Amino acid sequence: MKILIIGKNSFLAKNFIKKYSRINKFFYFNLRFSNNYKNFLNNVYKYVNKKKINHIINFIGNNDNSIYPGHTDKILRDNFTLPINLVNLFKKKKINFTFFLSNEIDKIENSDENSIYALSKFFLLKSLRFITIKNKISYIKMDTVYGPYDLNFNRLIPSIMLKILFREKKIKVNLDQYKKLIYVDEILPLIIKTTKNKKLINIINARGKNYNILNLYKIINNPFHHKYPILSKSKNIYNFIKTLEWYKDNVWKIKKIIKKNRKII
Repeated sequence: MKILIIGKNSFLAKNFIKKYSRINKFFYFNLRFSNNYKNFLNNVYKYVNKKKINHIINFIGNNDNSIYPGHTDKILRDNFTLPINLVNLFKKKKINFTFFLSNEIDKIENSDENSIYALSKFFLLKSLRFITIKNKISYIKMDTVYGPYDLNFNRLIPSIMLKILFREKKIKVNLDQYKKLIYVDEILPLIIKTTKNKKLINIINARGKNYNILNLYKIINNPFHHKYPILSKSKNIYNFIKTLEWYKDNVWKIKKIIKKNRKII
């Protein structure tokens, strides 16, 4: 099977590629997705036909799930417009897809918790019912994923890691909350499983563990766990400590990103 990975620079894609590239034939499409998505789609179409791709995994997504996001057009473009157009592009070919949903969808009935992000994922799930297709579509509906390679410091866990690494009070993180989190290694086998999907529509639910974020922060920030991380395994903290170690090993890369974005730490 020939698998095309779109959005190879996402942290989820990087973990996936690292784990499975030696035993699967992956192809990568390097053209950047932007508002000029017609040009992007034309090039994808040519590439897929040339390489005889069987399955497309779309890792491109906009994870801004705040109630008042800054760029609503980009959220809809990345999370809804691109996947729908990809399916429509190949609706007469036997090319299958993997897309990612979010359990934020469950909040759309609550006006205090709803967001454009949740709606964009909801639209994606529902809209494919109105397209006559030959493709097999897999959705992975999941809670917030964390782990190595995530350099989006607007997200909860990366911002916590940043705060711990640089001991900087100016880094604001909402610690007074509960959040369902799932380690990236738990998602990866589900993704590879979708490449063998035989159903027209296949939805896989990936549920995380509900964490008190303040307590989690205190535990991760405890030097004892850094020195003896294996002792934290029974407390469901081991994966967070491993993730922190990755951030420590890549401080140079983090500083470069922060400097580029003109953030001061």
